[in-house]
Amino acid sequence: MHNKTLFVIIFIFIFNFSYSSANDSTVTVQGFQINGTNIYEGNNRNVFGWLGLPYAEPPIGDLRWKAPRDFSGFNGNFDAINLPSRCTQVSNTYDEIMEDLKPGQIIGNEDCLYLNVYRPDNIDFNQKKLPVMFWIHGGGNTWGYSASDMTTPKEFLNKHDVILVTVNYRLGPFGWLALNDFNKDSSNPLDQTYNFGTLDLVKALEWVNQNIEDFGGDNSNVTIFGESAGARNVMSLMVAPQSKDLFHRAISQSGYLNGDTLEEAINKPRAGSLEFVKNKLEIKFPNISESEMNEFILDNKKLESFLRSLSADEIISFYRVREGVGGLIDVPNSIPDGIVIPNEGLFKSYENGLAHDVPIIFGTNRDEHKLFMFDNPEFVESKGFFFLEKIFDVLDFRYVPLDENYYEVYSKYMSMSWKIGGADDPANILNKYNKSHVYSYRFDWDEEPTFAWIDYAKYLGAAHGLEIPFIFDNINRTNLLSYILYDDNNIETDQELANQMGKYWTNFAYTGSPNNGPYNDLVGWKTWSKQSQQYIIFDSSNDQGIRMQVNTDNGSSLMQGLAGENISTNQKCYIVDKIFVNTTLPIEKVNIFYDNFLDGACNKN
Repeated sequence: MHNKTLFVIIFIFIFNFSYSSANDSTVTVQGFQINGTNIYEGNNRNVFGWLGLPYAEPPIGDLRWKAPRDFSGFNGNFDAINLPSRCTQVSNTYDEIMEDLKPGQIIGNEDCLYLNVYRPDNIDFNQKKLPVMFWIHGGGNTWGYSASDMTTPKEFLNKHDVILVTVNYRLGPFGWLALNDFNKDSSNPLDQTYNFGTLDLVKALEWVNQNIEDFGGDNSNVTIFGESAGARNVMSLMVAPQSKDLFHRAISQSGYLNGDTLEEAINKPRAGSLEFVKNKLEIKFPNISESEMNEFILDNKKLESFLRSLSADEIISFYRVREGVGGLIDVPNSIPDGIVIPNEGLFKSYENGLAHDVPIIFGTNRDEHKLFMFDNPEFVESKGFFFLEKIFDVLDFRYVPLDENYYEVYSKYMSMSWKIGGADDPANILNKYNKSHVYSYRFDWDEEPTFAWIDYAKYLGAAHGLEIPFIFDNINRTNLLSYILYDDNNIETDQELANQMGKYWTNFAYTGSPNNGPYNDLVGWKTWSKQSQQYIIFDSSNDQGIRMQVNTDNGSSLMQGLAGENISTNQKCYIVDKIFVNTTLPIEKVNIFYDNFLDGACNKN
């Protein structure tokens, strides 16, 4: 077997493709009967799903690398009982585990612009319209799927009166590609964008606004939320002019504002659009000269025709897999284009007061980076147990840190920088410009058991993505991963935490406040403000429980703390270099920190 990573195994929870197929519900949309399916028989009620609903025309042929077009409509009654295709992407070890697909294969389909709608079944929709929660999956904007079992709201909708929408959007080079003057002859100005994947999300939100009332949803109360790249897409939608008034609340779970510049999107080695085009031209025309290539690239009609003639495999095979992120390919995204993403980029757009004025929650996990360190040979070594490998063929148990102290220090400061850049900075900025309330959280749960002599609570802790099972109430013991993550001795307090987090998210969807709504039995979640920077900590009652915390994290405290750690100067400088990849600090501040940190020991200028 190939090397298996815990990063990917964790996403067994996040991307699982199985559903029930019983057809128990119908709605009428655009004059046509849409047949749904019963995805879950809960102890409170059933949960219905309408799967694979098209929200735009397939972005294939002449529509590849164009803004999504309105769906032309159903030809008759429609059976929404089959899962949609995932969007074109490169498989990783997770896909090998689940479907025996070798990592590195090109899977999925360009015809993928579909969404899924879920709702509870015992609501009188003539009397009550439900808030809509619009989930955007993560995966680096190069991988992932709307039909994850982890975000299929079985117990969540068994307990809470909301409607959930999950959506596919174009990924990788199909969703984000920066080519100057591409589509310049199009009559649709949105075709000039570089952010087709972001516009897919806008189109899906337009579909929700137009059609969700047919499913019992309230189109005047839509909450967008996502995790990781999905949260960065939430942040992008906050500044995209096309999304204004299409949603009314937002939640960013482990998001980030840093992104690729237009220069990087075009010229970045092995990832930029210009090198992609040149590579494909050299393959197609081995004897092409440099002048001929430049002439070809400047001929928009020839270039468009050539690129649209390529197969999906030919396009995506150009891109390399990034190191240390679970097999995701390196493709620039959220590109400044002055159309969807302002020319100044995400962070400056927030700083310039361009974000939509809606209530928002920002949050991160205390040990974000341990997910990416856990089986990374830069930090750990293999300690295989041959008899367990024979029993659990998907595991190789590469989980012993090379240097335990450095492992903890690296995770601490990288995760802290994620919090500063992904939660604290945008919360402070929005408080300056917007009137709507801002809330912040940190997820601290770290009660995994010791499994196969590995202390998961220590080496994985509150890692990236582990809040998702709690929010969607999917901490059930159904597979090997659940036995790794959840301790039998703590399952009651884990479930209590899941119940509480689901209530906060539901309250926020109802009112824009996590404290007000259907539930009033929760610890008070105070707003984040310039005068009172406070965030809520989510932890189980078996540990310290849910509580408010005064924020003390900032760039200065991060650097001061790191300077005092008991690791080598080289290790400290390595962490400093990595930290500034994740934070959104302007270059002026970065230079000051470099000059002052350890008397300039890490300054390479």
